[in-house]
Amino acid sequence: MFARTLLAFAAALALNTTASAGVVLGGSTLLNGAGLAQLENWLGTGEKTFTNIFTKKEGDTAQSFHSAADSKGATFTLMTVSTNGGATWKTIGGYDPLSWGSQGQYNYSYNLSDRTAFIFNLTDLVKSAQRSDGRGQYQTYDNASYGPTFGGGHDIYVDSALTSGYSYGYSYGNAGGGSYGTTSIVTQNSNYTPFTVGALEVFTLGAFTGAAQQNVPEPASLALVGFALAGVVATKSRKKA
Repeated sequence: MFARTLLAFAAALALNTTASAGVVLGGSTLLNGAGLAQLENWLGTGEKTFTNIFTKKEGDTAQSFHSAADSKGATFTLMTVSTNGGATWKTIGGYDPLSWGSQGQYNYSYNLSDRTAFIFNLTDLVKSAQRSDGRGQYQTYDNASYGPTFGGGHDIYVDSALTSGYSYGYSYGNAGGGSYGTTSIVTQNSNYTPFTVGALEVFTLGAFTGAAQQNVPEPASLALVGFALAGVVATKSRKKA
């Protein structure tokens, strides 16, 4: 009886300490388990399979980004940016519920119910949703000569070389107050922030695959399971003796 109770306790603890986030396919240098769980929490639709469809390499341009990301449906874009010459880096990005394109026009969301895009600062754990006023209708800007660009400010802009950009609060954040009423997603203390772009990755979203490797118990839980099994063996040995 004691052995069965111990085994049940250890198994329950192991299940409670497994990773709760979905899975990343194709590898990533920007998304760890905590970051993945945070993006899923902000998205609010449960665990997802993130598939890496674009990782910036030396020489890549906006055309490289669009070749990989256009017409692929909803995506998360993540990038590392620096405002001080590379001394410090932050991971920012955005969720685009529609497909990227190269047509040279905005994706508009006139209805409030369609304003499901958001931008974020994963380093500082800040999320900015589309505004509820007229400025919030500018979701993304799709241009063959632009990298991933969100909002009408632009709230996140990446240049054609994928090496620099800026954040200019306009379409995302709280409506009202000041000439724009929002702040840069990079700093949260000024409206306009130029930056250097380091790594850049784009992910499509799919149903959670339930990959076994994402459900590996923590070492402490494995140790408890081991102790439980040892207890069972010891109990059976005493009974035989």
